[in-house]
Amino acid sequence: MMISMRCLTSIIADREIQPENYSGRFRSCFSLLSAAAWSIVSLSSAASAATDQECLASWQEPQVTIEIVNAEPVLDHSKSSRQIEIVAKKSGYAKSTRHAKLLGLTYSFITPKLGAATKYTAEKSGKYCIRLDRVSLKFGAHKTNIYIDRKYRKETCPFETILAHELEHVRINEQIIAEYVPKIKRELAERAAAIRPFHTTSPKTAGRSIANRLLFELDPLLDEFNAVRMQANNIIDTPESYAATQAKCNDW
Repeated sequence: MMISMRCLTSIIADREIQPENYSGRFRSCFSLLSAAAWSIVSLSSAASAATDQECLASWQEPQVTIEIVNAEPVLDHSKSSRQIEIVAKKSGYAKSTRHAKLLGLTYSFITPKLGAATKYTAEKSGKYCIRLDRVSLKFGAHKTNIYIDRKYRKETCPFETILAHELEHVRINEQIIAEYVPKIKRELAERAAAIRPFHTTSPKTAGRSIANRLLFELDPLLDEFNAVRMQANNIIDTPESYAATQAKCNDW
């Protein structure tokens, strides 16, 4: 018999999607979460097998909401070209071979932040029947920094040209994010609905497992998103694009 019902505080999980910069170099940081999620999926499958019909009957379709979060870009005009390169390298980037030095850099921290709220009932056996109740996702650029070589004073042609180029990277990121949000919501809703109630001895641990599982299952779509985003950004980082940008000013 089941007794008492209460809501578990939302469990928050997130991970970084590959950031991007002026030179078009990217890095990945998905491996640790993916490795952990494999064990989560396995544990969840075992729990489902032991779940009785009464617990399973408590399933309700989870509510799924998604919010686009794009922070306003923050301009850093205090560094030299060399210092900007150091920032890029510390972030895991190598300098592009397509230009001699970095005149500008856009660093966008794009990540999904997922919250999973559960409901559970305590049973006389000491276990809990837990179900997923709500899922909320915040997705977008949670931080964007734009660096411009301090050699170029504000309101000069080079400064304005570099800034326009970096803001175009920001615009591209926001456009691709907006295009993918409906796809991500559909995928998330489908994955959330597939999580059936199960027994657990620790509702808090189970809630974290659910949140991490959902993030893990979003990986393929997020990888696709990032590949499309990279391709779109690379279009304005070609030698021809750099030449056209250079030609806009005569006081470099």
